[in-house]
Amino acid sequence: MLGESDGTKGDATIEQIGRRRTFTRTLQLAVVLAVVQWPMRDAVHDAAGSPLGCEVPGRLSLLVDAMFVMAYVYAAYRAYKYVKFLDRQSWKRVAAIGSWVVFVAAVLDVVEDVRLWNDFGAAPCADLSTGWLTWVMRATGAVGAIVVATAYFASSRYGQRLLYGVRLAPPATFRRIKDDDTDDGRLVITCSGGGIRSASFCLGALQLLREKGLYDKASTVIGVSGGGYMAAAFHVLRRTCADPFSPGSPELARLRRQTRYLLQGGRAMFRAALSVLFGLVVNLLLIGITLRAIAWVLGWFLADQGVIVAGFTDLRVDWRPNDSWSFLVLSLFLVALSAAMFVLEKVWDRWARMPDVVRMVLTTTGNFSLRFGVPVAVLLLGVPGGLYLLNQLPGEATDQPSLPSALQALVDPTKQGFASFSALVVVLIGLGKSVWNGLAVEGKDAGGFRTRLLSFARTKLAPWLATALIVIAAVVVLLRWTGGYATDPEYRENWTVALILAAIAVAIKVLTDANRTSLHSFYRERLSRAFLVTRKDNGAAVALDYHLRLRYSDWAKPVAGGPQLVIAGVANVSDADFVPIQRDCVPFVFDAQQIGIVGDRSLPDGGRRVTDDYEREADMLKREVTVPAAMAISGAAFSPLTGRVNARTRPVRLLLAVLNARLGVWLPNPYWNNRSEPSFPEVTGAFAKVRRYVGSVIDKPGPYRLLLEGIGQPSMYDRRIYVTDGGHYDNLGLVEALRREPAQVIVIDASNDAEDRFTALAEAIATARMDHGIQVDIDPSPMIRGSKPRADRAWAYGIATHPLKEGEEKPYKTEIFFLKAVLAGHLGWDLEQYAVGNQDFPRRTTGDQFYDEWDFEAYRSLGYTLAESLTEHHRVKARLDDL
Repeated sequence: MLGESDGTKGDATIEQIGRRRTFTRTLQLAVVLAVVQWPMRDAVHDAAGSPLGCEVPGRLSLLVDAMFVMAYVYAAYRAYKYVKFLDRQSWKRVAAIGSWVVFVAAVLDVVEDVRLWNDFGAAPCADLSTGWLTWVMRATGAVGAIVVATAYFASSRYGQRLLYGVRLAPPATFRRIKDDDTDDGRLVITCSGGGIRSASFCLGALQLLREKGLYDKASTVIGVSGGGYMAAAFHVLRRTCADPFSPGSPELARLRRQTRYLLQGGRAMFRAALSVLFGLVVNLLLIGITLRAIAWVLGWFLADQGVIVAGFTDLRVDWRPNDSWSFLVLSLFLVALSAAMFVLEKVWDRWARMPDVVRMVLTTTGNFSLRFGVPVAVLLLGVPGGLYLLNQLPGEATDQPSLPSALQALVDPTKQGFASFSALVVVLIGLGKSVWNGLAVEGKDAGGFRTRLLSFARTKLAPWLATALIVIAAVVVLLRWTGGYATDPEYRENWTVALILAAIAVAIKVLTDANRTSLHSFYRERLSRAFLVTRKDNGAAVALDYHLRLRYSDWAKPVAGGPQLVIAGVANVSDADFVPIQRDCVPFVFDAQQIGIVGDRSLPDGGRRVTDDYEREADMLKREVTVPAAMAISGAAFSPLTGRVNARTRPVRLLLAVLNARLGVWLPNPYWNNRSEPSFPEVTGAFAKVRRYVGSVIDKPGPYRLLLEGIGQPSMYDRRIYVTDGGHYDNLGLVEALRREPAQVIVIDASNDAEDRFTALAEAIATARMDHGIQVDIDPSPMIRGSKPRADRAWAYGIATHPLKEGEEKPYKTEIFFLKAVLAGHLGWDLEQYAVGNQDFPRRTTGDQFYDEWDFEAYRSLGYTLAESLTEHHRVKARLDDL
C-alpha cells in the first residue's frame, strides 16, 4: 500500500471506493477481451496467407465478442451506478442515458455477431463487418461510452473541483460505535464456540443460570459457533415455553436424540453426500469451462503464430517462428514494462525528489502491467514449454500428434479417462479428510514421535500435496486441450462444444449460485431441525417447520422480558487498509436491530445496517438472514477462508474450495446501500415484486466469489463479503460483550485450547485491548491443573476497564465471571466414571461431532455442575445479586 488510501483517510467511503473498483475491474475485463480479439480479426483479414483459414479465427472472435459485449454492458451499468451513488447535480440522469445508449449498441452488436456467424459457415472469407449495421453499432457505442465517461468524470472529486469549483468534504467519519444502551448496567452471557461439545456444555450452564434467575436477568446472550446452537435454541423455545430444556422436559429428551445432528439417519447422510457431490460437480464444470475456453483461443493463436506445429508423431515447438522475435517480445512486453516502471522509479529517486503523484502513476502502471503480464507470459511461453516437455516423455507413437497416453487418460472420454478422473477425486477427498482431522486436533498437546509425525503429515504435508495435485491436474488438462486445438482441425472447428459450454454456464447461473452450491444450506437445515424446537399445546416438543422464515429482526428480539439473541461471526477481508497483517477478518454481528461489521475505530462509520432492511437486500424471500442461517454461519469453521486462523488453512484453501467443503456464506456488504431511509423497503404491486424477485435472483454470488474463496483475496470494498465462524476472531464472544459496556459478563467457555493455557481467553484479552482500548485484568491461575490431579476451581473473576470518555471522572468497569470446561473439584460419580473411560474429557476434539447420549449428558452435566460452583460461591453470588 502506497501511503494512506482514500478509505482510511475518509476522503471516500468504502462503498464509493468499492463501486469505483467494481467498475474499473469490469472495464479492464472488457479491454482484455477486446485485445484478445485483435489477432483473430487480423487472421480473418489475412486469411489468404493463413494455413488455418478464416472460419476458426472468425467464429472464435465472435465468441469472444459475445463475452466482450456482456463486459462492456456491465461496465456501463456499473459506471451509472457509481454516478448515481455520488448523486451530484443531474449527472446520474446523463449517466443513465449513456448506459442505455451503450445497451442499444450491445443489442446491435449481438445482431451483427449472429449475421456474421452464419456468413462464416455459408460463404468464403469476408471482412468482420456487416456494412451500415457495423458502423451504426460502433457509432452508437462510442456515443454511449463518451456520455457515460463524461458523467463519470464530472461526478468525480477532480471534476467537481474543475467544473464547479467544489471542494468536497471527507464523506466518512471515524467514531466509536454506539449501541442503543440495551446492555448498559446489565448482565451479558456469552456462549463460546466448540461444536457439539460447546453446545452440550453451554446447555448445562444455561439451565443452571435460568434456574438461578440470571438468564432472565440478562439483557443479551451472545452465541459463537457451537455455543450459538444452544443460545439460539434457548431463545427460540422461550416463545412457547417459560422453562426451556428443563430437566425431564420433552425438548431435552428430543435433543438427546439429535446428538448426531449433522448425519442423523440414512436420509441425512444421503443428502449430505448429494450436497457435496452437487457442489463438486458444479465447481469442476466451471473449472472445465474456463480451461476449455482458454485452451481454444490459446491453441488457435499458438498454431496461427507457428509456435506449435504438428509433426508426424509429435508436437514441435518453435519459439521464433520465421526467425522472428515478435512472439517473444509480445509474450514478455508487459512484464518488461513493469520492470521498467520499477527501475525508472529507482533512478528518478536517485537524482531528484519524486512527487507523490508521479510515484503513484509509476507504481500503478507497474502493478497493472505485472498483473496482466504474468498470466500472458505463463500462457504464451509456459504452455508451449509444457507441451514440449510432455512430448519428451515416452508415449504411444501413432500417426497422429498425441500426448502420452497416461496424461490423455485424465481428460479423454474413455473408460480409462473416467477411472483416472475418479481416482483423482477419491484421492483429493481422502486428503481433505486427513487434513480436517489434523486441523481439528491441532492445539492439543503433542504426544509421542508417531503422533507428531502424523500431525505434521496431516497439517503440513497433505495440504500442499492436495494443492499440488489440483494444480497439476489443471495444468495437464490445459496442456492437453491446448495441444489438441493447436494441432487438430476437428478440435478447432467443433462449434457444438462451444454451444454446450455456453449452455452449461447459463444453466449454472440460472439454477444455482455460490451459496447454494456450498454446504451451508444442508448445515443450516440440520441445525434448525436438531436445535430449534417448539412446545405444542399437547406438551410435545417438535422441530419448527424448516420452511418458516425465522427472520432475525423478529425472532432474535427479547422474549417475555428476557435477553435478546446476538450471534457473532466474522467477515473475511484481506485489506491492509483496515486489518492487521494475518488477521484477515473483522467482526460481523447478527443483532435484531442492527447487523453488520463492528470492528475497531480504524473502520469508518456505516458498517451496520438496519436488520430488516438488510434481510430484504440479502434475499427477496428473506431466507438468508434468519436465526438458523446465523447459527450456521457462526459455526462455519470448515471453510476456505478462516479469518485469524488462515495460517492453518491457507495451504488447503484451494482443496476445500474445489471439494465444496465450504460452510461460509456470501452476504451483502453492510457498508453498501447504507442509507438513513430503507434502501430495500417493502414493495407492493405485482410488477414491483416480480422486479425485486428477479433482481434478487440475478444478484446472487457467482463463480467470481468462488474464485475469491479459492485464492483468498476478499476485500472490505467488495459488494459482498464472506461471513464465517465467529471463533475466527474471538471464540468466547467476550470482546463483543465488552464492546456493549455491560455491568457484568458471564463467559461460558468450552473451547478446545491446550490444557492450562487458556489461549482463547488470552487472545480475547489482547483483542479487547487492541481494538477497543479495554484493559482486562483476570487471573485464571486457580484453574491451572499443573501437576495436581484436578484444578482448584473452574472459574475466575476479572475486571474490564473501559477507556475514559469525555466528561467522565473515572472509567467505566465491567465485571467478568469466566467459567471454563475443566475438571475441577469433586464431581458426581457419573462424571468421575466418564472421565476415567474418556481420557480426553472435557477436551474432545471439535472434529468429532458425533456424540451419543452418554457423551452429551457428560458435557451437559459438567456445564451445570461448574456453573453451580460459580454462582454458589458467596462472593460471586453477592456480586450477581447486586445487579
